[in-house]
Amino acid sequence: MKVFVAMICDRHAEPEPYLFSTVEAATAYARAEAEANARDVADIKEESIKGWLYHATYSVEGDSVWVLEKDLEEGE
Repeated sequence: MKVFVAMICDRHAEPEPYLFSTVEAATAYARAEAEANARDVADIKEESIKGWLYHATYSVEGDSVWVLEKDLEEGE
């Protein structure tokens, strides 16, 4: 089973993962967090990073959000 992990990495807190069942939900959450945490939405810079489904920084200090796809191991 695939899960989509939205990571929020803010210099004022520990990086924190949030799990979603769809890439759309994970990306929407990550974008919303960037918008909520940015001082100005003009500070948000989206960029493509190989292996990541979404990435954006929202401050000049490097605070960022990103989305990854991972496999969820299912127990026997």
